[in-house]
Amino acid sequence: MSIFRTVSTICPACSTPVDFELVHSVNVDRRPDLREAILDGTFQRTPCPSCGTQIRIEPEFVYIDRGRGQYVGVWPASKRGDWQARAADTRRVFDETWGKDAPGEAKALGAKLDVRAVFGWFALVEKILARQAGIDDHSLELAKLAVMRTRDETPLPGRRELRLIGITEAGDLELTWAGDGADQVLHVPRQLLADIDADPAAWSVARQGVSEGDVVDFQRDLLAA
Repeated sequence: MSIFRTVSTICPACSTPVDFELVHSVNVDRRPDLREAILDGTFQRTPCPSCGTQIRIEPEFVYIDRGRGQYVGVWPASKRGDWQARAADTRRVFDETWGKDAPGEAKALGAKLDVRAVFGWFALVEKILARQAGIDDHSLELAKLAVMRTRDETPLPGRRELRLIGITEAGDLELTWAGDGADQVLHVPRQLLADIDADPAAWSVARQGVSEGDVVDFQRDLLAA
């Protein structure tokens, strides 16, 4: 089930107390509308009743999509510097509820789930979009590395994160340096993923390097800097 509880927060613009329905667990098999809200950016966002400022609390919850085989521990972007411990927490909770320490029926269902830990809304949206498009997230990270090698300038490490934000009708990737303000969308041919997957030897070392502790993200150390 999807679990929420009411908490009180403060509007950053006018300091008005605001009641907020804070999420702890999202099961999109039962609530597909929540998946769509995450993708369109409206999830966990509410206007201040006094000044209208949009308030969004950093994510810290479990995202479960059994139909697509996803179990994601979602953590605030501010906790990236402690990514190894947060990834371990994600795995521990998974093991207790769906994994090796779970009851038999739950364990059987959990065997069909891929476990990931992500940090921030952009990273969660990326995982959802990649799975929807049938893109292996390891290959996606390698494609990002390939894109960065071809660019003369990139944002300073730790300031912006290179994220998948969409898929074109032709199946190509739309990437951007996500963060404060809008940025140029980079259109990356889907063929790049096929080329990477077709040459596993050339990418074997990099593929091993983009994943550790259920965090499949080549930027995990750069963004923690």
